[in-house]
Amino acid sequence: MGTLHSRVLTPPLRDQTSHSTVNRKSVFEVYFLGLNSKPYLHGHSEMASSSMAGQAGILLFGMLLLAFYGSLVLGSDPDIVTDFGINVTSGADLHFTGFRDLPEQPTGQVHITFAFDTEFPGVIGMGIAPALLKFGTDSVNSFHTHPRGAEIFVILDGELDAGIVDTANNLYTATLKKGDVFVFPMGLMHYQINRSKTKTATVLAAFASQNAGRVSLPPNMFNTEPRIETDIIMKSLFLDKKTVERLKASDFPTFA
Repeated sequence: MGTLHSRVLTPPLRDQTSHSTVNRKSVFEVYFLGLNSKPYLHGHSEMASSSMAGQAGILLFGMLLLAFYGSLVLGSDPDIVTDFGINVTSGADLHFTGFRDLPEQPTGQVHITFAFDTEFPGVIGMGIAPALLKFGTDSVNSFHTHPRGAEIFVILDGELDAGIVDTANNLYTATLKKGDVFVFPMGLMHYQINRSKTKTATVLAAFASQNAGRVSLPPNMFNTEPRIETDIIMKSLFLDKKTVERLKASDFPTFA
């Protein structure tokens, strides 16, 4: 289990005339207090002009607004201005039957049935979508991420071990049993494994997007079209040429 470490590195502002560091707090005070405060220039006895500080404050404020609203746009599905995201004429348009009577999976295999917008148009505009995962004995849903939505797991049957790697390279793991719930943040690499040699497992997943997407590390590295050049993978993963060529020739499951 890792310990979460985080820090924010904020580069100092520079006054273009004196090339001295400007106190960042004072710049915000200049903007929000009506240009009544002047930032102190470290290493100099004079004060910066309020007009220059005001321009810097306005620029910073504009950048903050752009970053904030940009994150809203990039971090969620499009809003709809109607009751439904599709033309609904009956309950059948909001009904998905793809999870019925799914067979148990053989040893070493995982089957995922997605109900994203491409499979189930009823979720268009809803900002959510489900999936059903069937784990055979001794099987793994290998390293992957969902770039457009967080995921929540509900264990319907069986037992799984799950792991998440955060952006600070910390690993978080848990053993999930029937009835347990686990969350996977958007964009973080994660996996699930059924270690049992005798019991299968079934999971209902829900995503905070009508199509959260999936980036799977083995196929997205070795099965691209066209293939990534062998020497790039060799240098990136410290693998010999024979191993890389063998992996590139393998047919990894994509679950898409």
